[in-house]
Amino acid sequence: MVIENTYGSVLSGNMIEECQDAAVVLDRSCYGITISANVIAHNFGGGVDLRGAWGCTLSANTFVLNPVLSIRAGPGTGRITITGNNFSDSFIGGKTRRRVKDNAAAGIILIGADDIAISGNTFSGLNTLAVAADERCRRLVIIGNVIIHSAGGRSDDHPIKCADKQAVIEHNSVANQTALEPSNAPTSAE
Repeated sequence: MVIENTYGSVLSGNMIEECQDAAVVLDRSCYGITISANVIAHNFGGGVDLRGAWGCTLSANTFVLNPVLSIRAGPGTGRITITGNNFSDSFIGGKTRRRVKDNAAAGIILIGADDIAISGNTFSGLNTLAVAADERCRRLVIIGNVIIHSAGGRSDDHPIKCADKQAVIEHNSVANQTALEPSNAPTSAE
């Protein structure tokens, strides 16, 4: 789904899956758009790619098994709210995952994006960082997220990487999988 050069749109209530490129793209000066209550799953080229988006909201979406990225906000993007979303792999409780193969899940990538609020999201079972922001990003707020087993499961890595020294990053609940699950090896429920 590609949305370009428009404003005031709503993308809601969809199941978007198995795309070879990004599942949803906002480009060419989009503004005032809401992406909400969608399941964006198993997309090999990524979930939502904000290439030229301003004043947009992504809320209450489920991003599951997107191996490359779930959300990317690139240069030419700003004033974005990302709240109340779930980013996950195929974990279904205990030590069980529905998939052993193709179980990769990714988080949020910010590249030269400004004025981004990321709050109240759940990141679990990711093979990437929950949030990765490069040195060109400014005015980031990353508050009140739940992060379980991110950054490839290495307990020594923090799951949020942000080069902006003035970013507000606080009150995130972070737990690594090794502390929660004695066996790191995924098992299949099938």
